[in-house]
Amino acid sequence: MDIFQNLLNKVSGAYKQADKAAGGWLPRGGVASPLTKAVFPPQPFPKRSEEISQITGVKARFIDPEKTPSVVRLIAPIVSPSWGTQDYANPLLKEVGLSGYKGGKTDRERMVEFHEIGHLNSKDKNIYSHLGVLGRSMQGLSKQTGNLPLTDLAAGLALQYADAPEEDRAERFAKKYAKKGNYSSPIIYEDNTSNYGNELRSEGKELTSSALSRLTDPFGIVSGASQFINQKRADPIRKEIQQIEPGLKNLVVNMGDEISPELLRLSKRHAELSRQLEALNIR
Repeated sequence: MDIFQNLLNKVSGAYKQADKAAGGWLPRGGVASPLTKAVFPPQPFPKRSEEISQITGVKARFIDPEKTPSVVRLIAPIVSPSWGTQDYANPLLKEVGLSGYKGGKTDRERMVEFHEIGHLNSKDKNIYSHLGVLGRSMQGLSKQTGNLPLTDLAAGLALQYADAPEEDRAERFAKKYAKKGNYSSPIIYEDNTSNYGNELRSEGKELTSSALSRLTDPFGIVSGASQFINQKRADPIRKEIQQIEPGLKNLVVNMGDEISPELLRLSKRHAELSRQLEALNIR
């Protein structure tokens, strides 16, 4: 029995050494593989995690993905090189990743902590909460496949109706706990939107408009003709502005205590001509 046990121990020890040498890829070898470490990384900041949980009621693992293996950081940069290295919240693993994270030592760190925790908060989740990075992911894929109009259109719509409202939700959460968390509060407007969300909406609208323009006018013939016509219409307007401006500047420089009728007339005409140029989408 002892001989058998000794043999078993030797085999087991050799297997564990082989698993260690293989980097943890052998089944039941006792060493965590790189994949396991990435999916279930350690909790480097347990105290900070508990502090935020006490304040918000939301539990999360905080990591610095530059130091701790992360599934998000393995995949996201491939999907979208520009967005994939940003701070993130992973709802599936209840994980928050902040590059260079020191445990909430700075105002920015604390603000981003609570913003990302807001994504993990389940109390006011909506449909868009499950698609919160769809627009940025599709945008990244679109850039890597040549910015085709249909993929740009889908990315633009997703930015407006998935990414933007989910970032608004996280910003509202961050604003709610700004005082307790001791950080600068994000701005939330009367319509419950935020600067972050509005930036994504604006980006999404521009992308959608560009995609629709390319779909309806793939060779640029219509837009080119329209631009040519507008340029021709703008020429006499520009010429009149150039004629008005010297006299207008002279009247402003030599203006006395009262505004002369001529200064009022030229100012009004200059403003009217400028509006005509804007209407032609020409500056």
